[in-house]
Amino acid sequence: MTPENSNNPFLHLKVRSLLLRLLLIFFILGLGLGIIQATTGVQFHPQVLNLILYIFVFGLLCLWTLADFKRFRIHIRYFVGRLPNNHRWLPMVGLVIVLILFSIGSYLVLFYLLSLAAPSFVDTILREAAKSPTPQKTAPLLSNLLGAIVLVVVAPLTEEFLFRGIILQRWASKWGIRAGLISSSLLFGIGHTNVVGLSMVGMILGVLYIRTRSLMVPIACHAINNSFVVVMTLLSNESNNTVSVMNELEQVRHSLWLGIVLILLSLPVLVRFLSQNWPRKDENIPYFINSFEKES
Repeated sequence: MTPENSNNPFLHLKVRSLLLRLLLIFFILGLGLGIIQATTGVQFHPQVLNLILYIFVFGLLCLWTLADFKRFRIHIRYFVGRLPNNHRWLPMVGLVIVLILFSIGSYLVLFYLLSLAAPSFVDTILREAAKSPTPQKTAPLLSNLLGAIVLVVVAPLTEEFLFRGIILQRWASKWGIRAGLISSSLLFGIGHTNVVGLSMVGMILGVLYIRTRSLMVPIACHAINNSFVVVMTLLSNESNNTVSVMNELEQVRHSLWLGIVLILLSLPVLVRFLSQNWPRKDENIPYFINSFEKES
């Protein structure tokens, strides 16, 4: 059973509107913080400033989008769904670990190839990545605590709400469930440094949402994934400076075979999971399956 277009609220939630809202919120907040620093002389720690901006930008974007739910008659209980009974969380943790291995492997291989063709481009990307608000051993305690909260709590909630909840279901309503899954996953990957690895993460999380019809499952897996990232970063001896960026570039250039091995170990598991859980061409989006079950 497929709802008529006139009754599908996700056809009114346009992705370009989300992007315009994102830019508008970022511009207003950035301008406001700039004025505060210029007029008061207060200087924010760059990492703390990035974390605060992330929380407010994506938090306000989600709240703004939630305001549309009432206008388009979207029921939040159908949108989020219920946590499946007796859900097998241990295999999910294993799946997340395999995803991390694939992400690391694809990162090493992709950046090795890019370093051969455009070393200055890779150097720029690594420098920008070094400024990302992730916990670091040398960073202040407040910054690390705030970074952990953003990665483990804020990012999973806001990104899953936007990418799996809104964008996947919007594009699936427009182009079909498979096209919506693939395109929303690619957009998720493009929004991160590791495009290939995070596109696969987006694909797996999207399939989990479609299969379980519960947004809480991809949120939990996203949080587990980011928890591993926080732990691995804190255990790392690298520091956020120019020397570490150069070391990372050299490490990428000498880690091609490690990347290939990680991909060979993880990719078959991920492909098997996707092949077993790939949605049917005519499958409906989670929101409407949840609403049909409620009505019946």
